[in-house]
Amino acid sequence: MPSCGTLARVILLTLILGTGVALSKQEPEVTDPTVDYAVNAADGVAIHGYDPVAYLEDHEAVAGLPEFATTWRGVEWRFSSARNLSRFLADPVGYAPQYGGFGAYGVSIGKAYDVDPTVFDVVDGRLYLHRNARVRELWLRNPTGYIAEADETWRQRVRGSGA
Repeated sequence: MPSCGTLARVILLTLILGTGVALSKQEPEVTDPTVDYAVNAADGVAIHGYDPVAYLEDHEAVAGLPEFATTWRGVEWRFSSARNLSRFLADPVGYAPQYGGFGAYGVSIGKAYDVDPTVFDVVDGRLYLHRNARVRELWLRNPTGYIAEADETWRQRVRGSGA
């Protein structure tokens, strides 16, 4: 049985993220301090089940498998191999996406958008996910500036949560 805190997070994330259709109509803001990582509201899995290690090690989006999964910070993370799972367990912060897996551009403007896990960039060894290819193109016009803005927004969010 999940704890009340875990259940509350799942319910809250379901309300924040909703479905892909709802996200295209709404602009949820980064305001809830209990949201650590964006999860697929349908199954509670980070990055829609994609392997966070593959982005950084293989430079590609690779779907993870349920048999190579772990729970970190209350969220299930999936991997494409036992090797990638081991790498993640050795350094989860190093492999986890920036801004809790929310879209990098969105966070730079104070929003928490769901992402297309196949649309990403790695900058200075850090994983940035994007809402879609169009938003990625916008972000690529000034990644350094958007990263600086998103970093500050994320720091304020974390400070505001008391973390």
